Amino acid sequence: MGSSIDIEILLSGASFLFTAYFWCIQARRERPNLRFHQLSEFRAVCRRHPSGKELKRLCIQQIDTGGVLIVNHSTRQNSVIAFECFLHTPKGLIQGDWGYSGEDKPPWNVAPESTVAFSPACCFDVPEDYEVPDNLEFRIQFLTASGKGFSQRFTKQAPRFPARSQAPRQAA
Repeated sequence: MGSSIDIEILLSGASFLFTAYFWCIQARRERPNLRFHQLSEFRAVCRRHPSGKELKRLCIQQIDTGGVLIVNHSTRQNSVIAFECFLHTPKGLIQGDWGYSGEDKPPWNVAPESTVAFSPACCFDVPEDYEVPDNLEFRIQFLTASGKGFSQRFTKQAPRFPARSQAPRQAA
């Protein structure tokens, strides 16, 4: 009778460990987990504002098609359905209008553990005396179909990745 209790305890412990793994590790991988990477530069152009009231329209868009990469680290599909744009200025934060370039129409469906490239565009109403800085920064808040939001800061210039200091090793 003592050995049957030991087997039951071992099976119960194994069942507990399996359940704990699923709820602590596997379920976490199923949550929405998107990352955004800027691959190319943005172009910033100021135009006359339609109202003409001491404002101008600043439009920021990708120079190259597919200049932002959406990476899905989840084991489930995610969809970006919209985004909001925010411009960082010395006078504060300005919320703008969003758009896209070319045929990059929403929603952007990202399969599990894969990537999608798209070309966002943002337009802002700025004061007439606003000058576009070389180090222009803006933020995009992405909204997914599940309701979760992801925020990413972008710059006018594409990020530069440092070259490796050592030459790659060759296989023997």
